[in-house]
Amino acid sequence: MARENHTRVTEFVFLGLQCHPRLRGFLFLLFLLFYLTTMMGNAGMIVLIRVDPRLHTPMYFFLSHLSFVDICFSSVVGPKMLTDFFAERKAISFLGCVLQQWFFGFFVAIECLLLASMAYDRYVAICNPLLYSVTMSQGLCIQLVLGPYAVGFLNTMTHTTAAFQLPFCGSNVINHFFCDMSPILSLVCADVWINKLLVFIVAGAVLIVSSLTIIISYCHILAAILRIRSADGRHKAFSTCSSHLTAVSILYGTLFFIYVRPSAISSLDLNKVVSVFYTAVIPMLNPLIYSLRNKEVKAAMGRAVARRKFLRDGFGIDEGGKAAFSLVPKSHGLDVPDQDNGKREGQKSVVMDVGNRTILTEFILVGISTDPRWQKLLFGIFLILYLATLSGNMTLVILIRIDSRLHTPMYFFIGNLSFLDFWYTSVYTPKILANCVSEDKRISLAGCGTQLFFSCVVAYTECYLLAAMAYDRHSAICDPLLYSGIMSTSLCTGLVAGSYVGGCLNAVAHTANTFRLSFCGKNVIDHFFCDAPPLVKMSCTDTRVYEKVLLGVVGFTVLSSTLTILISYSSILLAILRMRSAAGRRKAFSTCASHLVSVMVFYGSLLFMYSRPSSTYSLEKDKVAALFYTVINPLLNPLIYSLRNKDVKDAFRKAAQTIRPQA
Repeated sequence: MARENHTRVTEFVFLGLQCHPRLRGFLFLLFLLFYLTTMMGNAGMIVLIRVDPRLHTPMYFFLSHLSFVDICFSSVVGPKMLTDFFAERKAISFLGCVLQQWFFGFFVAIECLLLASMAYDRYVAICNPLLYSVTMSQGLCIQLVLGPYAVGFLNTMTHTTAAFQLPFCGSNVINHFFCDMSPILSLVCADVWINKLLVFIVAGAVLIVSSLTIIISYCHILAAILRIRSADGRHKAFSTCSSHLTAVSILYGTLFFIYVRPSAISSLDLNKVVSVFYTAVIPMLNPLIYSLRNKEVKAAMGRAVARRKFLRDGFGIDEGGKAAFSLVPKSHGLDVPDQDNGKREGQKSVVMDVGNRTILTEFILVGISTDPRWQKLLFGIFLILYLATLSGNMTLVILIRIDSRLHTPMYFFIGNLSFLDFWYTSVYTPKILANCVSEDKRISLAGCGTQLFFSCVVAYTECYLLAAMAYDRHSAICDPLLYSGIMSTSLCTGLVAGSYVGGCLNAVAHTANTFRLSFCGKNVIDHFFCDAPPLVKMSCTDTRVYEKVLLGVVGFTVLSSTLTILISYSSILLAILRMRSAAGRRKAFSTCASHLVSVMVFYGSLLFMYSRPSSTYSLEKDKVAALFYTVINPLLNPLIYSLRNKDVKDAFRKAAQTIRPQA
């Protein structure tokens, strides 16, 4: 719109991370991995600090807020950057740009000041250890956290408001992947000297105050460490600061590189590369830095995985947080201790005594068959099935990637389904193969939890993805003229990304809910993988709450996805019945046949396992049904979508002719 001879900008367009089109898929998956790792790592850190009373100290109070800020910080930039990888026009509204810049500045300022608060906490802990609990009182800790939030709010409100009151005219293209202040000011058609000075003063004050606090604190800490006579004492004192120092060095190093270097060597393209580091990588690194380099956090993780708060050296912690006892030797056998006579000699470390109960720390998978005569035959069968599944799904992914005729929404979803099946079968089959040829069929508690988690991620994601594919077929048949507009690249990417995010969240809830239970008594799982039903049967705690939570999580996923599929196919059926030509009806139905077969196979085996009456429940039947959806179904999907699909067969022939030398 025209105003004072200027054309006001109502939206901006990002140039984004410019790369070769073939690299977009790789970069999307890479940054999606970064984002999901950031979310899960920081959320896990918050939950760990919340549930473990040993981490209820000032240092971990600050660390939990740092993790929260990293989650928010990453979410300001990450989702938009991911959707823009496949968007033809990387636009953001004027208001959206204002909000992104505001929250970006808000969380950066908070993180800088929080790191300063943590430096002061380390100073008090090392320089005044006897007065630490008095000095770092609950009231002071709350003030040291609220202060950064208040200053961050005032800081970003000042320079963001001042910047976006300026007139933007002419080009609306931002040479960045998010609304950063420097590229925004380059689009202003007025003198920005005052704004640059304001940013320098406001942001500089935050950086100088926080960095001076950190430097002064560590000068005192260094002087105190040098006064310690013993080498062990110096090492212990310094180790409490090493994680914080690493986080400070990484964040401040990148910030100073971008915003403090001379303008003569400033480059927006170079800024984009460095910005990737502190917007995507640093929030992911912080929980790793504070867990891998922190003995207390690793011990807390060990206690959380074992579902009881006991230290790794064998001393238990009861429900009230007091030390219990554990005298189990740390060896590696399989025998379950005899709880009646209490003899410990010759027994193995598969249990831990907590109170009067024996808590299991590893399990034995019975497998498919205990008959040794069948083991080699089963190994050969499952090895063939596994290799066929991997090659079939990988071939389908590659075909879709290299053949431009398959670059449509339907095949985009099929490619992701094949990737899921590739991953799904790899969760189970290697362990099945190992158990067929090994006498050692043990799996640790952590390994069991990991296997259950990843199997849930893939299963839940596949449910959502099949629902997304049903909606795609509905759009193609019911609205063929609007299909390309409805199923845009951004919507397809959003549906797939939403499926993965939903799968991860449901898997976290499912797995955490399962391993909150205590497992005691016999440690033998009559199955070939760690599934929830056999684990619940081994629980020695009340499972009513568990069953209600699990019913809610599974029920929501199954109902939402099945309703989407049923509604979509009801509309598709009506649209097909309205077609007059038999050839048109047959063609429309043929585009849905493969998806319908895949849905029936997947949901049929799942409903058979988890929805039948408890009176007919049998682990033996479950093992057969589980084999179908864990091993057979991932093998069938590429066959279903290739043998019944002319486009895929043509693409396969074309690829074969390209590879094969011409006669």
